[in-house]
Amino acid sequence: MATIRQVAKEAGVSIATVSRVLSGDPGFSVKDETREKIMEAVRKLAYEIPIHEQDQYRFGCVLSDTSEKYSDPFFMEILQAMETACKTSNATIAISKSFNELEDPQILQEFIGSDLDGVFLMEHVAPNVMTTLQAHIPHIVFIDNDEPEYNFDNIGFDHTAATWQVMNTLIERGYRRIGIISGGTSRLTLEDTIRAVTYREILRRNGIGYNPDLVKDCQWDLDICKKQTEELMAMDNPPDAIFAGSDSLASVVLGTLYAMGKRCPRDVGVIGFNNIDLSSHMVPPLTTIEVPTADIGKAAVERMLQMQKEKDGSIRRIFFPTRLIERDSLKK
Repeated sequence: MATIRQVAKEAGVSIATVSRVLSGDPGFSVKDETREKIMEAVRKLAYEIPIHEQDQYRFGCVLSDTSEKYSDPFFMEILQAMETACKTSNATIAISKSFNELEDPQILQEFIGSDLDGVFLMEHVAPNVMTTLQAHIPHIVFIDNDEPEYNFDNIGFDHTAATWQVMNTLIERGYRRIGIISGGTSRLTLEDTIRAVTYREILRRNGIGYNPDLVKDCQWDLDICKKQTEELMAMDNPPDAIFAGSDSLASVVLGTLYAMGKRCPRDVGVIGFNNIDLSSHMVPPLTTIEVPTADIGKAAVERMLQMQKEKDGSIRRIFFPTRLIERDSLKK
């Protein structure tokens, strides 16, 4: 059976674009040519489009707006798993918007006017937007909210534990000048995130001094990541390892190191985060942390349906374990 990911690949568009076109999202503007490519891919692959008119539950999704827009592999894999879970559960994700889009009053009104039974938040929204969502949508579930907030259900992974996995691996391999290139959230800079706080604490526990010059907030922008990699390696005493906040960023780091004549892991080790499909094909193959995105997406839908059917008002935090995937970008 064909999946929405295969349809997106065949049509040459993102998974989110396919989802919004097939769900009939009234606020999503797309060229006729793009729409026809998607429908042609649907026909070619015999993809079974959910019959939204018969769906009992309608959900909305607020996406995290990174530099990769609607094609960020991490969030798209979670969204795909959510779509699959909805397809088998008499439900649909009827509308998707980025958190930035919802700051437009017209788009926000369109979103809350979509007759939604619940909304999945992959990113925090502005306080006034959250107040509006709470007033019009009965159930809210956060996806991968790494802030210690207990007002809403949260399905994801433990960012503290995952950062421990990264840092302990690097320190056990003998790395001491560990640079980090990552991003924050819509509310926090990198320096204030759990990831950065844990990074500093692990350095302290291992008697390694904290150097703020080794910490780079690229705001999840690939071009900024490239520039910051160059800055790190141009230091008088450059890092001996770089912790990239995502595998997409790690791919930029590896490419930049190669262009600078630096060899990985001989000159500098690199570790990523997410374990996207391309990670094993990078040069060298990337050591990274695997996040169970499919489990997160499925559990988010299951929890939302439980809240709907059982009128369960309790607040739950469900964290899935991450694991280290060892490849060749760190010294043995």
